[in-house]
Amino acid sequence: MSYRLLPAAESAGQDKRPATHSPSARQLRAPSQDETPQRTRPLTRRYEATWLTDTGEVQSSTRIAPATALFEEAFSAMARGTLITTEAGPVAVEDLVPGMRAITGEGRSETITWIGSLTLYPDPQGRGTGESMLTRITAEAFGASRPMPDLVLGQRARLLLRDARCRAISGSDTVYVPARAFIDGVSVIELRTMTPVVAYHVVLQRHASLRVMGMEVESYHPGTGIEAMVEPRLLALFAACFPQLSQLSDFGPEAHPRLTRFELERLLE
Repeated sequence: MSYRLLPAAESAGQDKRPATHSPSARQLRAPSQDETPQRTRPLTRRYEATWLTDTGEVQSSTRIAPATALFEEAFSAMARGTLITTEAGPVAVEDLVPGMRAITGEGRSETITWIGSLTLYPDPQGRGTGESMLTRITAEAFGASRPMPDLVLGQRARLLLRDARCRAISGSDTVYVPARAFIDGVSVIELRTMTPVVAYHVVLQRHASLRVMGMEVESYHPGTGIEAMVEPRLLALFAACFPQLSQLSDFGPEAHPRLTRFELERLLE
């Protein structure tokens, strides 16, 4: 696979040193509209999933479903080649098998019950769009071996942030924040795909943070209250992508609250 770096317009006085602790507000930057121009999106997309059945069997399927953020977020958090920490050691995400046990950022082991994937295709006009954009976190951007080596994440992947200031807005010192919130054009870089790239996401038996090459990435969870926000027929189609669950509420509670980029920027400025 190959990528091309996007130029980042940086302010003249911006500190461009890599972070050595938790991500800070000076790393936050909103991608401009010029960087992600709009184009006609495909109506549908092919989504692949492998899951663990109640009897311990591993099954797989391919589904055609709408090419919307609801579906794409569930299937594209980590690029092919990303190493996930498991009880058997680091395993590339494409080599994971449901039933393996992942070591989580919360200090426990959790069974992998579902793995989804999709292929991200480049914009034929080479402009870069939401669906074809990735986030590269360069080696040691957030401290020693955080990450190591470079980590490439999907458009809507979230990182676990530990900061006591988060308690003021979320009630918790630990929150999930969009990886894209830390794009600064120096140590965290926005990429556009130049060739097709396969991306993956992982569901754990209990929602938690995957340990990924020195970072902590949220395992997939659709979020609380999704049933009230999505049209019933579309929701049924989405729920069918997770055959290991009887209903979406079986995802259980979220491990940590989520903050938006804007909430994080206001909190840490």
